Amino acid sequence: MHSIGEPVLVALAGSWIALLFHEVGHTAAARLVGVRIWGIRLGTGPIIWRGTVGNCRIRVGLFPLIGAVHLLDEDASAIGYRDIAAGSWRFEWGPEAWRAPIISAAGGLSNLAALLLLTLAWDLAGRPAFGTLTGDLLLAAMACNCAGYLNLLPCFRSDGIHLLAHFRAARSRLQPSAT
Repeated sequence: MHSIGEPVLVALAGSWIALLFHEVGHTAAARLVGVRIWGIRLGTGPIIWRGTVGNCRIRVGLFPLIGAVHLLDEDASAIGYRDIAAGSWRFEWGPEAWRAPIISAAGGLSNLAALLLLTLAWDLAGRPAFGTLTGDLLLAAMACNCAGYLNLLPCFRSDGIHLLAHFRAARSRLQPSAT
């Protein structure tokens, strides 16, 4: 019989795995398309660690419930983000805007890749069952990465909302005028 602490720790570990894949996906995509990162926020709540890696500020909170990649202001502006500091951002399509949807989609797509890798790891480990530490951890991480992939749906404050804003801006910018 398991104590309540073990399932909680397994769920937290699975959540951390998903959060790391998600935010590393955004970061890698930004770097790949030449957009600089100002900072990365991993988790919320009491700060476990705060520091810098290279020129990037990193903040790690206790609970892996939310993360964010903060683009350097001038790069965010160059790819179309406006009014970021005000909290109610908007997006305008311009010559460099093609990079924004790549960055936005990369987090959820990284979670999909992690889900596939974890499924392979679960299979290679002999498909460990619930009730074993390996089985519980792999299955929790798979579930959390599935939830990270669902972040591509356009609801709440998701990456899907960003993608929707990108596509709306592109559509309005690229449509021929009615006059």
